[in-house]
Amino acid sequence: MGLPEHTPVAAGMIDAHAGGIGTLGVDGSPEEKLAYVFGTSSCTMTSTRKPAFVPGVWGPYYAAMVPGFWLSEGGQSAAGAAIDRLLELHPRRRS
Repeated sequence: MGLPEHTPVAAGMIDAHAGGIGTLGVDGSPEEKLAYVFGTSSCTMTSTRKPAFVPGVWGPYYAAMVPGFWLSEGGQSAAGAAIDRLLELHPRRRS
């Protein structure tokens, strides 16, 4: 590509998958964890070595997030607004 050595390069990624990698890819096997990533939407993700077909759950998708693992996920598109509203209603909110 003609870039000088040591030039930082970023890879584009879906925000929920980036959060999932940060959760599932740390300390131990991805199969031992469940990632719950919040933002504009929420996404619950888990990885398995064998495909797990569950009604109402998206996937499984092979190597979609962690190489060699199957990804299963589910989510809500209005989660960010719901979290904002919950914080507005919380009795310990800041003035």
